[in-house]
Amino acid sequence: MKFSAPRLLLIACCRSAMPAVVPMGATLLFAVGCNYLLPASYIIEGPPKAPAAFELPAKRTAVIVDDKLNRMSRVSLRVVIGDAVGTGLLENDVVPEAISTRDSVAYIRQMDSAAKPVSIQRVCESLGAEQVIYVEIDEFQLSGGRDEGGPEAVALIKVIDVSNVARLWPTAGSEAVQSSLQDINPSLITTSAGRREVEDKLAAQLGDDIAKLFYAHARRELGGRLGVKK
Repeated sequence: MKFSAPRLLLIACCRSAMPAVVPMGATLLFAVGCNYLLPASYIIEGPPKAPAAFELPAKRTAVIVDDKLNRMSRVSLRVVIGDAVGTGLLENDVVPEAISTRDSVAYIRQMDSAAKPVSIQRVCESLGAEQVIYVEIDEFQLSGGRDEGGPEAVALIKVIDVSNVARLWPTAGSEAVQSSLQDINPSLITTSAGRREVEDKLAAQLGDDIAKLFYAHARRELGGRLGVKK
């Protein structure tokens, strides 16, 4: 005689227990730790994901990182941030093509001047971009962030449709994204090489967090969206 597999499975912990008869129509559950039950979907699929804040159109995309306030010590950090955004979008099939941030930085440095700043529209048209994720650095500090906890960065994000010269998201203001690093040895920032290492890690984390605005992802305990800033 064949028996169908039970749809409810309990794994006991902390105390041994005799096998129990399980109702056939119950939901599959797993015990994790003492006195805690988790749905099987949590075990199989992982914790619930945060949805995308905005669904990007599937267009050729440029990421422009602007540091008007000179929060970052090196121009190369713009490339680290932009490339991390582009990589995240491509790996998660958000856009068909992401333009190298190195190309946009090089063009801006060549064409921009204090007397006549180059426009985002012109940069994107020169690169053949159909839309742009505009990233403005608001904070980038290696100490004193997260209530004196360590390295922290904040960026303000806008998405612009280049071909139609229209803002796509958010409808007003900018979406603020915060990133922070944990378990960074404070002695690292006392040397030039150490500071560069931490800056690179913080820039890469910021870029990764920005990319996650545009696809579903596992929630992080630290960092994330701060909401719209005017």
